[in-house]
Formats: sequence, structure tokens, C-alpha cells
Amino acid sequence: KVLTVWAILPIFTYALACGMVVPGMQKQVNDAVRIYSEEHNNTAVWLLVEKNGKQYKAAAGLADREHHITVKSEQLFEIGSASKVLTGIAIFQLIEQGKLSLDTKLTTFYKSTEITKLANFKGKNYWDEVTVGMLLRHRSGFIDYLNVYHDDTKAIQMLGGKGKHYTFDHLIHMAVTHGDANFKPDEKFQYCNTGYIILGDVISKVSGMEWHDYIRKNVMDKAGMTGTYFASRIPKHLREKMPKGYADGKVTFMPPTLAGSAGEVISNLEDLARLMKAWGQGRLYQKTETLKTQMKEGFQQQSPIISNLYYGYAIMKIDGFYGHGGQTFGFESYMAYDPQKDEVYIVGTNDAFVHSMDLFLMMSGTTLKELRQK
Repeated sequence: KVLTVWAILPIFTYALACGMVVPGMQKQVNDAVRIYSEEHNNTAVWLLVEKNGKQYKAAAGLADREHHITVKSEQLFEIGSASKVLTGIAIFQLIEQGKLSLDTKLTTFYKSTEITKLANFKGKNYWDEVTVGMLLRHRSGFIDYLNVYHDDTKAIQMLGGKGKHYTFDHLIHMAVTHGDANFKPDEKFQYCNTGYIILGDVISKVSGMEWHDYIRKNVMDKAGMTGTYFASRIPKHLREKMPKGYADGKVTFMPPTLAGSAGEVISNLEDLARLMKAWGQGRLYQKTETLKTQMKEGFQQQSPIISNLYYGYAIMKIDGFYGHGGQTFGFESYMAYDPQKDEVYIVGTNDAFVHSMDLFLMMSGTTLKELRQK
């Protein structure tokens, strides 16, 4: 699904699989991006690995297929739903400040407007039961405005393209007009971008700052992410230098305001590594309990057939790795950090259908464990 972290992903196997002897980590990283790119029709692939106190990065493939321009490791790419980590951090900072709690209900901010219809289910409205914590954990039941077509290709055709602008009210309206909620609040997990669009608006309401400004000052700047931008605010000359985005090899464009606080961040390998380490080391919070909550509480199995893939409060967990993935109309990303090993993995691709998570799994030696079917 668009901007959705997949519950089930194929794990590709190829020459760089487990057991292959590699004379050095930098060569392994170089080979990994080259092989992965070649296997996916020269898609641009970015990879950063940080372990044992050393950082290795590389890129391979085409940033522009038409002009046969090779990608560079320092180039920017859209990170999609990995942006939710920044939105989640902002919410937890505001919780530390006493302006919110995980149990704060949405009725605190929104009353008797169209947005409350998001909680209509089987003839009853459950708006007064939905909390901030439910949005963070994808347990609201709301219709996901980005997946109303249930088809990525159709979503790209209907919602993509340059020149389109979406407001908060427009995104909410898109979700509301596609029917009742999927289930009652807190009944189960179902990935929902609509919830994170609302969380961005909540940040604006309770902080007194527009959510872009709050996240820039209190998350990006504190993490040292000097080369990271919001797609709706990136300088034109930098946007023009970015690799093109593709879906199945065709050029695509995702309107920045369509992704919003659910996924409009544009970044690079090093900045994303800084983010994951700053978060995982607790440097973005005032209290140790805040990070502990995100690392220890709220996790739920993300897929009914994958036993070790979990989603918590704006963070995914696979074994010892915490992180998040993302997909826009033309890019893919995955970022992960293991605080015990102090290992970081950042992956990006410039095709919406070339999965970054698979390369992370191969490089880290992590495996998604399928439950046996009865």
C-alpha cells in the first residue's frame, strides 16, 4: 500500500547472501547496492551501514533513466512513512511537556465537524473513544485516505502529479467520503496514514507552532539533520537536483501536501543515521522514561503470519532493531537502529515497488519469521 510499511515482504536471495566471504565491509556495501540495483533494472539504491564505530555508505543505479545519470550516495530521497518517526517523536516531546498524554482523546481538539465522521461504524459514532495513543499505534479504525483505491497504481494515477495541492480538510474529506471506519477504535491494528495527518495537526494545536516548524526546531535540528527537508518547503534548486522517482520504471511525482505529517520528509543517508542514533540514545527526550515507553510498550504483531514484526508507538521492531519504512509514489526507504549493538542501517530506492526493507534484512542478517499455517 502507498506510504504503508508492508506486513509481508519477499526476501530476495542472491550472490551476497549469508555465508559469502567478503574482504571488507565497504566492499560488501558497494557490492550490495550494485547487485540489488542490477537485479531491479538499475533502480537507484542507497545504503548506509554503521557498525563497530565505523560508517560505510554507497549508492548504485540510475537517478535519471532517460538521461542515464548515475545516482550519488549523498543525494536526497523521499523517505515516505519513515517520516512518522519524526511525527511520533514530536508527540512524545509534547507529552513530556504535559501538553498531551497517550490517553488524550481527539474530542479535546475536534468537535462536531466532518472529521468526527471518521469514527462512524455500523450506525454508531465512536469519536469520543479515539485517543492519541491509538493514532500512534494505528488502532483508530479510520479509513486510510491514501489507500482508498486499494491499488497503488490507481492511487498514483488519481492522486499524483505536479501542481496538485491538498489541505488537511481535503485529506480528511477523502477518508470520510469513502465509507465507515474499518472497525471500532482500539479493536485491532490496521495501518492508517489518516491518523498521522491528524497527529500533525495536533502538534500544531498544542505546541502553538505549525507542525513543520515544531519538527524542524525540536527534532531535525536537535538530531543534527542539516540536510533534511519537508517536500512542501524544499528549495527549488535542491528539488531539481534530486533523483527522479519511479513506479515500475515510469516517472512519478507525489504532491508534498498529499503526504504531510504522514510522510513528506526528504532526507539523505547520513541524516537518517543521525536521527536513529539520536532517538535510540535518548537525546531527543528530556526523560529516560519517554524512550523506554517507545522501546518497551505498545507493540503489537503487525502481521498475523509474521511472528517477529511488531509496530508500537510510531516505531517498528524486528528482533533487536527499531525503525520504520516508507513508500511514496516514486521512492522507498527503510531505517533501523539496534541500540544494544549500536548498529544502523539506512536504505533507499527510487522506485516505489523496489523494497528497501529487503536489503536491510539481507545486510543485517535479520529474518522475518513466518508462523506455520495450520
